[in-house]
Amino acid sequence: MVWDISSVFKSLRWKLQFFYSALLATVITFSGSVFYYQVWRSTFAEVDRGLEAAALYLDVMLRSFPPPAIQQGFDMLSISPPIVKPDGSSPPPPRPRRSKEQFLEELRLPKELNIPGMNGLRDQPYFIVTTSNDKLLKKDFLPPGYSEEDSLGRSFYPRPSLITLKNNLREVRMIGPGGAKIIVGKPLNQEFIRLRNIAFQFVGIGFVFLVFGVGASFAIASRMVRPITQMSATAELLSEKDLSKRLDPNQIDSELAGLADVLNRLFSRLDASFSRQRQFTADASHELRTPLTVIRSVSELSLSQPRSSQEYQEAIEVSLKASERMTNLVDGLLALARLDSSSADFHLQQINLNDLVSESISLLGPMASEKQISLVSELHAVQILGNAESLLRMIDNLITNAIIYNKPGGEVVITLDCENNKASLKIKDNGVGITEEHLPFVFERFYRVDKARSRISGGSGLGLAICKGVVEKHNGAITVQSVVDVGTTFQIQLPVWKD
Repeated sequence: MVWDISSVFKSLRWKLQFFYSALLATVITFSGSVFYYQVWRSTFAEVDRGLEAAALYLDVMLRSFPPPAIQQGFDMLSISPPIVKPDGSSPPPPRPRRSKEQFLEELRLPKELNIPGMNGLRDQPYFIVTTSNDKLLKKDFLPPGYSEEDSLGRSFYPRPSLITLKNNLREVRMIGPGGAKIIVGKPLNQEFIRLRNIAFQFVGIGFVFLVFGVGASFAIASRMVRPITQMSATAELLSEKDLSKRLDPNQIDSELAGLADVLNRLFSRLDASFSRQRQFTADASHELRTPLTVIRSVSELSLSQPRSSQEYQEAIEVSLKASERMTNLVDGLLALARLDSSSADFHLQQINLNDLVSESISLLGPMASEKQISLVSELHAVQILGNAESLLRMIDNLITNAIIYNKPGGEVVITLDCENNKASLKIKDNGVGITEEHLPFVFERFYRVDKARSRISGGSGLGLAICKGVVEKHNGAITVQSVVDVGTTFQIQLPVWKD
């Protein structure tokens, strides 16, 4: 099995996993770095405090010695002359002479000084004390390779100053009494070892937390995408034959409940669409089967035995009427197919809607006169953006229906005006009307209000469906109002053309 890395970046679960893992790694790294920096800072601050305290301690010790001894390197140590009292009494016994060795013995670092790493000789703090002219007074525990000349050649200040030397040495230097130079330092090897161990501990602990965090984030990511997976599984169960499956919003997190509702509405629309498609296929098959059956029956009957010329002519006339009906049905189906397709072949142009209405009235005038129906029109010039062929067919269908389903001596009133930046076309008749129960379905395909009369008149039940499709293709709206034995009014509203 080949693992495609591109699929990982397309997976929501892996994206969440990567985000949680990256966030956790960032938090662990940042918090560990801050804590390690605090440990590092406190460690060296403690060393610096100890070194400064040691330098100040040596400064105090030097102040207890006679200044000439400090300035000349203990070469002129002497005792104070005896004091003779005026009363002639014996002077006090002289103070015992303090030797050079005693002074140097007293000049040392305090043992109680708490400096990290004093257990080993290599990490023992060292010090150097010289006179102002660099004459050595005392030095102790100097690390191997330490350069006294280089160290004494650096700057000294009255207050303790900290510097870091190569070979991991940290020093405090200052000027003591009589210009004496004081250097106190310490190797930092032990501190660096300690900090390295702490760093390893931080890395180990951070890695353990990261592993557990990645596992927890994987579980969380899987739990978050589980509803989506369930939605996908439910969608997979849908098929053309079974569109009854629905998602239960009560079993889904509130953040995805809205998506579940949208998908349920989509499934419902798909179910209704497939139902209409199946019904449309069944109706179309039934409508086409009827004229084909008529043609076949008449043809078989005519060929079953010799007939007279008049009988053959009657058979041909019946077949011709059936073929005309089938042709009208096929034309209607083709028109609906074009309306259902994309708008790529639906060319729009600026047209005068009143010209189309006038043309339709002129063409249908003889038909209205034959049925004793009067056509009354009141048209105003309205410019729209539309397809002239489809609009003309829509107007013809509506006026034809108004003529066919009208009463003898009735009239059809056609008005065209502009209302609220919309072209408003009304076609009103005073015919038989449509019952209220049929009004919601008159625009459905193959739906007939009066199926018997429709078949007699040659209707296929597609006319109003085509009208609605044309209007919707032009971003308009079509409505119907009807009262039985009073009449029916169709109103079409289309957007007007704006320069």
